[in-house]
Amino acid sequence: MYGSEYSSRIAITCSIAVILAIVLWNVRKSSSEKSDTKTKKIKKNKKMSYETSNGCEKKIEPEKKKIEENGETVSDIPKLKWVKVGRVEELYYYPLKSGRGKTVTECKFTEFGISVEKNGLFTLRDRMFLVYNDETYKFQTGRQYPTMILVSLSAVDEYKVKLEAVGMPSVVFRVPEKSEKSSAAIECTMWWGEPVKCIDCGPEPAEWLSRFLTGTNSGLRLGYSLTDRRQLTNGPWERFCKVYNTLRDEDTGLFSDITSYMLMTSQSLDKLNERLETPVPTLQFRPNIVVSGEKPFVEDNWEWIKIGDRAIIRNVKPCPRCKMIKIDPQTGETTKEEPLKTLKSFREQTDPDKISVDGSAPIMGIYCGSYVTGRVKLGDDVFVHVPADNENSKISNENTSKI
Repeated sequence: MYGSEYSSRIAITCSIAVILAIVLWNVRKSSSEKSDTKTKKIKKNKKMSYETSNGCEKKIEPEKKKIEENGETVSDIPKLKWVKVGRVEELYYYPLKSGRGKTVTECKFTEFGISVEKNGLFTLRDRMFLVYNDETYKFQTGRQYPTMILVSLSAVDEYKVKLEAVGMPSVVFRVPEKSEKSSAAIECTMWWGEPVKCIDCGPEPAEWLSRFLTGTNSGLRLGYSLTDRRQLTNGPWERFCKVYNTLRDEDTGLFSDITSYMLMTSQSLDKLNERLETPVPTLQFRPNIVVSGEKPFVEDNWEWIKIGDRAIIRNVKPCPRCKMIKIDPQTGETTKEEPLKTLKSFREQTDPDKISVDGSAPIMGIYCGSYVTGRVKLGDDVFVHVPADNENSKISNENTSKI
């Protein structure tokens, strides 16, 4: 009897201890969660304070990226009201930075720029390969080697691409796999020493490029992008952000000069060609998107731009034109300075703040960053957001619509 009573007391005591332990654990968990929540709020506030004080994103709060089920990237954007302004007339991408432009009828607009995906072929992206000096690791373009504009890079199969140019036997090579990037990553530099990482593509394309561009067997190498996010808000591009306050890190392309897209209207080029004795082709200006519209240079005033049913890009700054437009995209030869001088005579930059970062070069077209990805094809309608205070201005005769 005594043994039974003793056992009962032990059982009751253990039950009470277990209950007390559970209560204590719950109290500590609740306290810890509150502390974590408070810490996250403090960190978030500090982050937002920094992001809004670094000279960028003054008009809207920092965008948060959302990855949808279909794999497309979407940025949080304000409610937009659209008016149709034209259609997609031409689409171009440049797999090799400063290489020959390639026209496409359909592509995907990604956050890093145009992507061309075809079954059984390696996916090519805009400016995903770059030529660099094997001693200084500085990027090289048509400014140093005008005939680079004649070099074409295309996909051969799922793993290989080829380089070709008139008068040269083509070279086919396997693109380095992403799994190699940790051990083979090389740091090159672009404008003002901006560091960018790439994987070297090996000796065969290096020798081919060196022979075609320099007449020797060495000196140049070919790099393949790691698809890493570049930094605009810190480093050499920071001063641009202070002038163009909607410029974000997310706007950069792979090895493009600054942003993932460059847009211009066909009417803008037509207006320039009216003043030239010898008209220049679209590829002289190396755009990604050419839009048909009603008036020249209206793209300067566009901000939010919707292309087709889904893709949305944003104008972040005008595109200053350099002496590259003197290079004929068909021959690689340097032409007269007439296009540049003529353009400067009526499209010269006048804003002193913008001149402080861009110089006094004339402007033609706009640099844009991606906010909503999606498929785009020739003939797609192009829409522009009409702010409430500009609703009475004549942008187009079409009806407006909301997304």
